[in-house]
This record gives sequence, structure tokens and C-alpha cells, in this order.
Amino acid sequence: MSARRGSIERNVSSRMEQLDDAHSPTEMPATHSSSSSVKGSFTDSRARSSQTSSAVPSLHEQPIGSGTMSPSLSQQQFYSQFPQHTVQRMQRGESTNSSWLGHTSYYGYGGASTPATPGVDPSVPLNGFFSPSGAATPMSANPSTNGIPPVPRLPAGISTPPNPKLRQRKIFKSTVLNENEEVHKPWLDSKARKSANRKAYWLFISGIVIGLLAAVAVIYTGYASVKQYKFCMVLDESFSGTEINPNIWFHEQETGGFGNGEFEWTTASTNNSYVKDGYLYIVPTLTSDALGMDAITNGYTLNLTTAGTCTAANPNDIDACSVYSNSSTGVILPPIQSARLVTNFSSTIKYGRVEVRAKMPKGDWIWPAVWMMPKYSVYGAWPRSGEIDIFESRGNIVKNKNDDFGQVMHSTLHWGPSSDYDGYKHTTDGKRLYRNYFNEDFHTVGMQWTPDGMYTYYDNPNNKVLEWKFDQSFWNLGDFPTAATNGSTLTDPWPANGNDIAPFDQEFFLILNVAVGGTNGWFNDPDMPWSNDADNARGEFWENRDTWLPTWGATDYDRGMVVDSVKMWNLEGVEGIDCPATPITN
Repeated sequence: MSARRGSIERNVSSRMEQLDDAHSPTEMPATHSSSSSVKGSFTDSRARSSQTSSAVPSLHEQPIGSGTMSPSLSQQQFYSQFPQHTVQRMQRGESTNSSWLGHTSYYGYGGASTPATPGVDPSVPLNGFFSPSGAATPMSANPSTNGIPPVPRLPAGISTPPNPKLRQRKIFKSTVLNENEEVHKPWLDSKARKSANRKAYWLFISGIVIGLLAAVAVIYTGYASVKQYKFCMVLDESFSGTEINPNIWFHEQETGGFGNGEFEWTTASTNNSYVKDGYLYIVPTLTSDALGMDAITNGYTLNLTTAGTCTAANPNDIDACSVYSNSSTGVILPPIQSARLVTNFSSTIKYGRVEVRAKMPKGDWIWPAVWMMPKYSVYGAWPRSGEIDIFESRGNIVKNKNDDFGQVMHSTLHWGPSSDYDGYKHTTDGKRLYRNYFNEDFHTVGMQWTPDGMYTYYDNPNNKVLEWKFDQSFWNLGDFPTAATNGSTLTDPWPANGNDIAPFDQEFFLILNVAVGGTNGWFNDPDMPWSNDADNARGEFWENRDTWLPTWGATDYDRGMVVDSVKMWNLEGVEGIDCPATPITN
């Protein structure tokens, strides 16, 4: 770097001396022998310039191209001694950080050494290479911090050349293809390529056609393989009257709990079942509201047989139709009154459909049900002749999503050789709702039953709850033992028919009821206010009424089953079952 700087300094000194020699009448030494003479040459040049300034005309009076300038140093030759970026800055009159000289300065004179020029703002830096017209061009020094002499100011004729015309660059032309321009693709013009394209096109079209035909064939085959059943309506009940239609509905009245140990006494009272505003209400009430508080626990005899209202299969069955409250024995009257309505004497179906649209009751330990029982019990006592539970639920208030209460619909088929051997666990299922629970809003619950199978659903047939195909006998499904625990022999109750449908191959009727409590295990919550094994479960339930009664709500709508409509259809063409000309309606 120091060698380069010395070389540049020598070039600058040499060129300045040539300028002085070219425009001075006095002979100047031709050369300088050393770098020390460079500094002296600058000083001598300034002295000679001052002595002859009045006698020698300045270069700005001899413009370039006038023919009077000495040919010893042309403008191009002068600029050729400097780097290009320095020449550009000199021409623009900009300040330059002369790192190659080791210090910062303006070319020519500047700062305080510049004489004032009339009409020029002294605060604005001047071009170091510009001389006012008609003025002399003395060599004025610009102090240097490194002891290096400043660059002398040049004559105006050299420092202000005319601007050469810039050579225009050719406009860039993009090679990106125009999206609207058709591009020729010669490889696509061949006959072989066109033939291949035609083959590919028709192969693609053929594949689509074949696929569509195959899809149609699969759909048709599946549709044709499903038996198409036709149903005829036998009951269309919309409760448009002012009272329950006795030609359709029959009230079952018992006190014995219907084999489940239920805590209600079913009545025909309008307190427990009635029609209002197009709806059927089935509402549980307190027996004490009708008979008084004392009658529940002591000294009251309830005998439906003597009253002539008992509807049990055996009216003389004391457990089913009568009870005597006695505080000393702990026996109480059924603490709840409710209702059970059946279509046993009006509408039955052997295969068909059932739909009930209803809102279920809300309240702890309330047990609503929509179900069916056989009209004639062809195969014997329950459960040999079967039972179809379309809908069952628990009315308890839902506290979390895992509860099995008002948001769950259960469907079950009961069947077996005896009450101790009920095979329902093989044929039961449930469906849970996560909003608009069954005891909060109206829902349709239904069942479709054919010789091929049976399924239950809610709201529409796509929402299946329990689905069962009659593809094996229920005796084989139950895998029952050959002998009961008491030593009696267990035999298949359905062999004579030789089909896999029995006992569900006979007429069934519809039941709507609201039960409360029970000891059969339907309620098995650790917090329930009674024990299923207690001898006086009814009494325990009644004693703890303060825990469950507040959950029932104050209105019949809240704690009752509110039924909007009931519809039943028979399967056409079934032997022994005729479709009526018009369904039973209300």
C-alpha cells in the first residue's frame, strides 16, 4: 500500500510540473530526482505562478478545442492518471475520502483557503476543479495532516469538460413466454403421437363408463337383495279429543309392582293420565295427595279386587291387587300413583312398525317405558313368550356426560325358559344423546320388525339403537344349562316351530307407562335411597322423599311422559294378519 501511495504521489507531482511548464514563460527543470523534490516542486510552482500570473493568460481563457492549449498534457491524459471512481468524483465536484493518499481533503483548494467569490454562498462546498470565468488559477495549499502536499487546483478548461453523450443500452427483452401466445410443439405433430392421444382419451372415457356401470350394478344388486316390505297402518293416534279414547287405550290397575318391585300403584285416575291440548299426559303423583299421609304408613286397606278394578291376570292375586299398611310390620301402601296404558284390546301387530313421539319425564328414580308384550303368550309365562322394550330410560337429572339417565335410550329383547334364565343380556343396547335429552325435548322412538329381524331407533330409522337378525335360535343363543339351580330340567320352549324367530313370531300389543323405583336391578346407583335387597324397599324410598321429590319439578309437563302421537303398522301379507280398510284413529 505504501509503494502504491508513493507512486501516485510521484505521478501527481510530475503532472503538476508539466502544467506549470506548459503555461509559464520561465524555464522549469524537466525532472525531479527524488520524492523529496516533489514537495519542493509544488512550492516552486506556486511561486512561479504568482510571479507570472499577470503576464501569462489563464487556461480558462484558452478553452479546450480552441487550438491554443499546449499539447503536452491533454484533459484525457490528465484524467488517465487517476482511478476511474476518483475521476468521476472530481468531475462531480464531490468530496472524496482519499484513503490512497492517507488523508481526507477536497481536490484543489477548499475550506478557508478559498477566496470569496461574489454571489456564491461560502458555506456550500465548491468544486475544487472549478475556476470562475476570467480569474487566475493560483495554486493554493490545503493543509495536510500527514505532511502530504495538497492537490493543486486545475484550470477550468480541464476540470469542466463537456458531458459526453451516454451510449444507450439496448432495452432488455424478456424471454418469458406470453400466456396468450401459442407455442409450437413440433413433437406433438407426429401421427404416432396423435394416435396415442386418441387411444389414451378413449381408454379414459371407457374406464369412466365401465366404473359407472359397475357402480350401478352394485347398487342395484344390493337393493334387489333386500326384501321390500309393505306396511299398512293399524293405529294413528294424535290425541285430538278431550279425553283418553277407551276404544284404543286400556288402563292396567295393579299394586304389586308388575314383577319388578316397582313403587307405584297404577290407576285410571285423571290425576295420572289425561288428554290436554292434543297431548297424552302420564304423570306420577304422591299417593298421600289422594289418601293422606297417615294412610301410607298405617291402617289403610287397599283392595282392587273388591273394588272391581284389578286388571291382573289373576284378580284374586293378593300381592297384585291388595295391600294393607301396617307400621308394626313396616308394610306401606305404594307411595306413588301412576298409569299404564295398553292397546291389548284394540291394536296388535305380528311384524310391523311402531312409532311414538313423546317427551320423557324428568325426576330422580322415574322409569318411563314404551314397550310391547305378547297378546296370547303362546309359549308360556314371561319370558318364554318374549318381551320387546322399544324405549326405556331413567329420569334422573343428568350431572355429567357419562351418566346413564335421561340422555340414554335403552332397547332390549327379553326371552328365556324361565324368569331365572332371561337371555336379555345378549339382545340389549343403548344410545346416548349429548344435547336435547329425551326428557328435555320431543323425540320419536320406533321399532321395525320383520321375519328377517328387528331394530329400534330414535327420530329416524337411520339412528338405530338395537339391531337383531333372526339368524339363529334363541335357545342356542342363550346357551342355557340343561338343569336349573333347583334341580328342575330346562328345555327349549320353542322347538315346534323350527324357526329362529320364536318367541317373536306372534302378536304383540303396545304399552305406555311411567313407573317409579323398583328392586329388579334397573336402578343400581350407590346413591339411591333404598336397597334392592331390603324387605321394605318401598318404606326406605318413602322415608327419603326429601332427596328425590324436589327433582321432579312442579308441573305435569316436567315429571310426566307427554305423548304427541302413536302410530302402528302391520306387515302386509303375513298369515293371520289382515290390514284394516282404515286405521284406528282418534
